[in-house]
Amino acid sequence: MGRQILTALLVIPFGGLLKMKTFVCFLLFSFFLSAASIEIYNDSSYTLQAKIYTKTNVELSNMTVISGHYIKWQESPYNAKDYAKGPFYVIFSCPNGDFYGKSSIVAENSRVYAQRSRGPKKCGSHTQPDPHRDHEERPPHAKY
Repeated sequence: MGRQILTALLVIPFGGLLKMKTFVCFLLFSFFLSAASIEIYNDSSYTLQAKIYTKTNVELSNMTVISGHYIKWQESPYNAKDYAKGPFYVIFSCPNGDFYGKSSIVAENSRVYAQRSRGPKKCGSHTQPDPHRDHEERPPHAKY
């Protein structure tokens, strides 16, 4: 009974209401599928440069990610002649230019963490600094 009422409400009032709702749903669905994005998390103790490359070694973006933060990179095929599809790879580097790490085979709409990349994961001659003695009481990602 309830299903029949719902069908009547969708079809009867304007005749084309069902078609219009279907079209709007299609537009919304295609909008969410159209953009490639990567969330880049810097879970290291350093401010890092993150460069995103295509599988053919074309640099797409270069951004600075502060320690404990993330940036969402997004590309859309609309208004873009050279829209790139994944997989991508991300290279992290230190402020002084040292290689920090590389994340390979990064799919569209995924996350990348600096600490999970392959490489030395250090800037300069020292490795990651030890956590502060208040690390137990105040985790580094807490908002105050």
